Amino acid sequence: MAQKLVSTWRQMWSLEAETTDPLAPFGFVTLAPSGGEGGRSMGAMRWAQTANYGVAPNPAMPRTFMAQAFDLDDPFSNITCYRKGCCGAAKKGCESCLGPNGYCANLTATNFYMGPIHPRDKKTVGDRLAMAAVSVAYGKGTVFTGPTLSGCHVANGKIVVEFNRSLLGSDHVLVSDYKALASSRLEVLTNKSLFCLQTSGREDTECIDDGTGRPAGHGAFEDEKTWVSVDVQQASPTSLSVDLSKTQGVAFGIRYAWTGDCCDKRPATGAACPIASCPLMGQQSQLPANPFIARIENGRCQCVAPQKCDE
Repeated sequence: MAQKLVSTWRQMWSLEAETTDPLAPFGFVTLAPSGGEGGRSMGAMRWAQTANYGVAPNPAMPRTFMAQAFDLDDPFSNITCYRKGCCGAAKKGCESCLGPNGYCANLTATNFYMGPIHPRDKKTVGDRLAMAAVSVAYGKGTVFTGPTLSGCHVANGKIVVEFNRSLLGSDHVLVSDYKALASSRLEVLTNKSLFCLQTSGREDTECIDDGTGRPAGHGAFEDEKTWVSVDVQQASPTSLSVDLSKTQGVAFGIRYAWTGDCCDKRPATGAACPIASCPLMGQQSQLPANPFIARIENGRCQCVAPQKCDE
């Protein structure tokens, strides 16, 4: 759909000769989690926004550029305070929502539009779009995207995850401290039969796309024992090392930032979630690593087509 949208708009803009280039640069923003809007299939939605390549530009969407927003959810998108109605009369259990820098004070200063499904911080999105546009639209040669999966292999109880060197350029992969987030956002699949690209509905028990466009029936596709959060550390300027001790060395798939937001593994309170706080990013660019998902077969990553990750 995204590919069709871009091509249709370009066609319309260039109908009159000598006006708009039929391949005019086209920028877009991936969707933020926004209080769970869209459920756990937000990862598949963002994937579709890139024509299933996980990055832009790509062969299906030439001269496009994007700003990732999976890590730019509203700092107060945790809707605990919102649902409790904590900003009127004092209520029990609302203590974390109050204070000069708390949810209620923040809401008073700049209210939500249509509830907490639209992140209010726009500057970082604009900065990322501008950085990508400088490179893609104006050819200035700057880094335009964060670390992008190019492959992985399993060895000695660990997964070494490789990132595309060409896209990184002179940048390096950075793993920031994620202790305060209570999760690295990287997960490993422990049941081969439960790999699913997109589930249906809020219960996440029906797989409507197993990565090949076919349904895979019902099952515990999003159970915490199915996809286990694991620890990571930097292995080289272009790679990470994933510790498999929590899965006893089992790994049938791997994914990053596929569900939720940067802070949703923390206790549900009114505390703010810092924007751009997911741990994997470019060291120099500070652009977030592009979310990814891949099977692991014969000890190596197998990305969902058309993306390739066979390094």
